[in-house]
Amino acid sequence: MLCDDIIADPFLPELYDGLDKAVDKVRRAQKFVLSREFTLAADGLVDNVGELAKIAPYCRTPFPLAWFEWAHRDRPHWDVEGPHKARPIDRQRHQREPHRIGILLEQLHERASLWLTSLFWSLSEVAPDLQSPHNASIVAIQFDAENAKGDDPLINAVKNRSSDFGLGMLGGLMATAPQVALRLAEYAIEDWGGEVRFMIAALGLLNTRNVVEMQRIDNEKMNVKRQRHGKRPLFSHNIIKVRPSIVVWRNAGNSESGHRDLRLHFVQGHFKRRKSGMFWWSMHTRGNIASGMVSKDYELEGER
Repeated sequence: MLCDDIIADPFLPELYDGLDKAVDKVRRAQKFVLSREFTLAADGLVDNVGELAKIAPYCRTPFPLAWFEWAHRDRPHWDVEGPHKARPIDRQRHQREPHRIGILLEQLHERASLWLTSLFWSLSEVAPDLQSPHNASIVAIQFDAENAKGDDPLINAVKNRSSDFGLGMLGGLMATAPQVALRLAEYAIEDWGGEVRFMIAALGLLNTRNVVEMQRIDNEKMNVKRQRHGKRPLFSHNIIKVRPSIVVWRNAGNSESGHRDLRLHFVQGHFKRRKSGMFWWSMHTRGNIASGMVSKDYELEGER
């Protein structure tokens, strides 16, 4: 898992001033791991701006500190050879193919609807001059669900701000090499390309009442054995599955052209607000039923 690797990386905290404090928050956060199926489902919603705007006012962080991570390759929108024709990696802008992506959500002012998001990732390939395959963005996203209103709820709810790490480095560069500092800030904003909508989609599905079911996995006994053998302990966690009853398929026998076969997953539909909460109504799914039907989605992993 990315969070385990970040915590164990001795070089990462040296990358930016203050990053050690952010890494400690990752250690203490309740940890969610999005499985391939849930990642596909959330990715399928990122272009549905109307539904994202509808769910944005109800996006809450489930804990004061929450960590979400997923595999980059599980999102069709980032597949260069996929149906969305993603833009290739631009090495001239110091871009590399990510392996896993993680976001740290920190609740602000004791209000679950207001939270700060920091972005972390690991690379599929590491340049010889890099000490670590891990990195983090010096730009953070502040999300206020109570501002998700007006003509453009998604824009109104989101605000870019500096992360709580790297400020000293950026300030020093502004004094000695301002052009380098501005370019670094520009790259940091690009780090967030596509992540905000995906984050809203994932949290929107998490906050619905009918999408998920939970199974507890307790690793305490296993960790006793692992520690005895000098291995790092594993987090106890909850597996949260998509309820099969919400899946309805249409033209399910056809796989998506130009993309690897995907298990059946919902990509369109709409959210419904009821007195008892927010619900997701899936109009149809996309994928090849021969490859299997989605029956589980993402994992919630956290310390006891």
